[in-house]
Amino acid sequence: MDLQEKLQRMHKKEKKVSRSQDNYPDLSPFVGGQQVQGRGGSFWSITREFPACFVHGRHMLGGVASITGAEIGTWEQGTMGEFSTSDLVFLDTETTGLAGGTGTVAFLIGVGSWEEGVFRLRQFLMRDFPEEPPLLEQLAEYLADKKVLITFNGRSFDWPLLETRFTLSRLHRIIPGWKQHWDLLFWARRLWREKLPSCSLASLEKNVLGFFRQGDIPGAEIPQRYFDFLKSGRGELLQDICEHNTWDILSMVTLLLHLGSSHYLVPEKIECPQEALALGRMLENRKDKNNPEPFYLQAADCGQPRLQGTAWLRLGFWYKKQKDWEQAEKAWLKLLEIDQHPVLARVELAKIYEHRKKDWALALQLTRQALALAFQEDNSRAVDELEHRSRRLERKNKKRMLNREGISADNNGR
Repeated sequence: MDLQEKLQRMHKKEKKVSRSQDNYPDLSPFVGGQQVQGRGGSFWSITREFPACFVHGRHMLGGVASITGAEIGTWEQGTMGEFSTSDLVFLDTETTGLAGGTGTVAFLIGVGSWEEGVFRLRQFLMRDFPEEPPLLEQLAEYLADKKVLITFNGRSFDWPLLETRFTLSRLHRIIPGWKQHWDLLFWARRLWREKLPSCSLASLEKNVLGFFRQGDIPGAEIPQRYFDFLKSGRGELLQDICEHNTWDILSMVTLLLHLGSSHYLVPEKIECPQEALALGRMLENRKDKNNPEPFYLQAADCGQPRLQGTAWLRLGFWYKKQKDWEQAEKAWLKLLEIDQHPVLARVELAKIYEHRKKDWALALQLTRQALALAFQEDNSRAVDELEHRSRRLERKNKKRMLNREGISADNNGR
């Protein structure tokens, strides 16, 4: 077989697997929507509208309109100040694989934004791979006037994947740019990683948002379901996927609303000590000037020894950073009172008594206590450091005693 015959065979195979636009299945009986004709071809588009009073879990979607820049600033540094809900767009993708990479395609892209008082959700759907370029062109046109992209794990997965698809489709010049990208997964992890076993969207729906999915398709099954659709053309295979994508986006809206609640700005309104502790830690780690103290104090008042211990530990180091030695001493003494972090608390108290109050005898006593506890815990590193500190304090105390004896003898000689 010569080269020309091989090429002819390959061309015939391509014709068999390629589907003309006229033969694309009509999906309207299954997912609604219609075929949209773009400059380079067609794709399927679905539009759904949700009024502001629509309830998803514990929240009405319209509550997002009340969120202010100050509330968002709790989570995202460098926010653009006050904004309009029309500046926001929520985005979620369903893909042919969960690992990413150049071989992964986003066959369904859901985007939602507020338009004319309703939340309008659009889903851009590929019925076959040749529909990707016109779909991406229309997506870029839709996103052009948006300023803030909101995703859930979108910084790591959804948006890098779409940037790759734009580039591979030779549409890199029209990739939208964003003033802000709010990834709600990062916000949720800061607040709930020590409270919840998982910060997945499904976990947040159950434990925070009060939304329980019925008959949802597991995300891991979506790629194979789409490949089955490509082989069979059966539109009903896409119903669960489109519903899954819709719930993802609606949950992002209510998650933003929950996180944007003003009570996170007021420590006294936070009923959950884990949340108060997480907010304090988050504020402490930020570069701009924020005071985590009231959030830590709120967490320390919870009655749970382990959580109290963490809160007083953070307070002790915060006061130390501020050089507020009196409050730092109170924090370390509080740890001893509730029997949390006993070695570290004694070490920090010993530092205060040695360097600030010059009470070397008390510093030595605390160091010896910490050393004994470190031996019990078999903490060799702490033992070495404490033995060194103990020897230094013993020398200081001995020198002081000799000085006093010398002064006393001199006074007696007079």
